[in-house]
Amino acid sequence: MTKVEKDMFEGRGDSTFKRLVTGLYLAASQSCEERRVPARSWLYSAMLLALDSAGWTAIYLGFSGVFGNYYGSIDVILPLLLVALSIGLVGGYNPRSQMASLNYATEHLIACTFGLFAAAIAVYVVATFGGGIASSRGVFLLTFFGFAIFSLYQRRYFWFTLSDFRQKRSLLVIGDARLGANFYSAYAASGQDQKLHLVATNEHLLGTAVAGQGSPIFETHMDDLAAQLEDHPENTYEAILVAAEESELDQKLLSMLAKVHFRDLPVYSLTSFYEAYWEKMPVHLLNATWPLQEGFHLVKHSAFSSLKRLLDIGIALAVLILTAPLMLAAALAVKMSSRGPVIFAQTRVGQHGEPFMLYKFRTMVVGSETKGIYTEQNDPRVTRVGQWLRKSRLDELPQLLNVLRGDMSMIGPRAEWIKCVERYETTIPHYHFRHLVRPGITGWAQVNYPYGASDADAVEKLMYDLYYIRNFSLNLDASVILKTLHVILFGKGR
Repeated sequence: MTKVEKDMFEGRGDSTFKRLVTGLYLAASQSCEERRVPARSWLYSAMLLALDSAGWTAIYLGFSGVFGNYYGSIDVILPLLLVALSIGLVGGYNPRSQMASLNYATEHLIACTFGLFAAAIAVYVVATFGGGIASSRGVFLLTFFGFAIFSLYQRRYFWFTLSDFRQKRSLLVIGDARLGANFYSAYAASGQDQKLHLVATNEHLLGTAVAGQGSPIFETHMDDLAAQLEDHPENTYEAILVAAEESELDQKLLSMLAKVHFRDLPVYSLTSFYEAYWEKMPVHLLNATWPLQEGFHLVKHSAFSSLKRLLDIGIALAVLILTAPLMLAAALAVKMSSRGPVIFAQTRVGQHGEPFMLYKFRTMVVGSETKGIYTEQNDPRVTRVGQWLRKSRLDELPQLLNVLRGDMSMIGPRAEWIKCVERYETTIPHYHFRHLVRPGITGWAQVNYPYGASDADAVEKLMYDLYYIRNFSLNLDASVILKTLHVILFGKGR
């Protein structure tokens, strides 16, 4: 055990339970190191899953005992699996999730609610089909309520309990003058506060700031790195990042990094770091052959593409039917509140750059599109009813017709106005890559980045769109749905 870990385990003033939890985590991590397993993150995830399982079972059996409830094994196991899956979709088992944030708390509770409805259908409709007896609905609801609070509390508790330990293990960054500065600028903007240890590829960089005054300095030269990497680097560093051109790196160092990557801890390129830590793709590091690289889940005839289209049609029809009265009310409100048509139609760019006509409820005064391509905060062009429709996202409902026609998907990059696309494709590199999939009513960029009102915002949203395209999957779509519910419920639209 390192001194840092010993201090954590024996820390004075900590509660007995806190020392026990931290000690168990570190002991498991040390056992992992002895087997030369590359990363500890799975231990944290496994610990949370085990505690969720124990917590769910204890809460369910406790309420069943109090109320004399009948139950079978399926009533315990099936809801647990579904709620754990839902929590996983919002990052509930990801060690990098900011579990102490308000955003995560609301997403976690939404995920538990989503799991509740899925489990209710599974237990009371599917599992009891044919006359089987199901457990009490009251016990079922109480268990979900208790579990939601318990599971959120334990995540916040472990986040704060292990925060000191996380801060002690820094990121080792091997950087050159250009890519090192680019990385630090993105790192500072991300809000990530982990300590950095900077290693220079050039002796002239030693002692200089990586990105100007106030930024960290290069402390070590890469020629002096060998000893640090030979002596259990996983005790000091969480990961290694190579933010340098390959031509700047010594072949011996590259061979050593390969050994460390497979033996001790992960080594990231700048592109893979963006993807793993920030869930986006760095546009400035991509080239024209990016879509041809390995690792894409999206293929021309993938089974998921066909399934996604079937789900789009089914969901669009269901939502149209369920929201028909709401759409009628919205249409009447638009018509009565301002002069002009109820539906706003505009040419947008779809899959493979094909133009199509997109439909929305009109939220601005007629002719607003001629007065600028961005909607500003408190934009006077937005009507009173339009403000409410935008906040609630009800203005998007007519796009369900675009989904049925095949112009759009329920989930994908935002369908941009053709005039915006013409501008972006001349100023933003690789912007056309976002047209590899159908645009969506909601998407990864929409739930991870606020409404954009500048070219810089367009670049940021493109990075999230490209991450979605590279990781195109049912799992990611499910995550977008849950995050979209969070955005709608808390009125983050504009």
